[in-house]
Amino acid sequence: MVSYNWDFSVVWINKVALLKGLLITAELTILTLFFGLILGMLFFILKASRIRAVSSLFAGIIEIFRGLPLLVLMIWIFYTLPSMIGLNFSPFTTAVVALSLNLGAFSAEIFRSGFNSIPTGQIEAAKVVGMKRFHILRHIVFPQALKVIIPPLTGRFIETIKLTALASMIAVNELLHQGQNLIAVSYRPLEVYTVIAFMYLILIIPLSHFLKKMEAHHVRG
Repeated sequence: MVSYNWDFSVVWINKVALLKGLLITAELTILTLFFGLILGMLFFILKASRIRAVSSLFAGIIEIFRGLPLLVLMIWIFYTLPSMIGLNFSPFTTAVVALSLNLGAFSAEIFRSGFNSIPTGQIEAAKVVGMKRFHILRHIVFPQALKVIIPPLTGRFIETIKLTALASMIAVNELLHQGQNLIAVSYRPLEVYTVIAFMYLILIIPLSHFLKKMEAHHVRG
């Protein structure tokens, strides 16, 4: 049996680089969740438009960004857009745009399933008793839709944190890219990847716990 001599000293010596990568990953995640949710709601509203052309257009856009592998989308934005229309994005901006489009497309379908789960009879009854549209949305639609939306959205958020690792393919100095640079000079992949795994958990576990508490709160409500 071959024994392996673990040596985490190289990780400790280069801890600043890994912490910098962790901060960039956190920044990438926060921006993606923010813009992804905005795009998701926008895509959902436009897909639900009564104008058939608009509805069909955004239904197609959603399917495209759901169907495209994220890595392919990221590389296409980074390398193809400059040659096609002269639009240049930095690696970090490219990652935010690609991740936001991916999250937006999946979020749009989550929003659709949540809002479509509300029985139309409840909305019609609210109109009959004279409730205004805003109050119907606030008191009837949103509270019930959130119970359906939050669980799959939680899973999507956690998946998005993991997908930020793909940004290393276009040289964004996030956590995985910093780790790969360290491996190239230290030849200690097991130690570096082990520490990287724990650092990803530092991001994922608190977010998962927060979202589960939010889900429980809305279920009780």
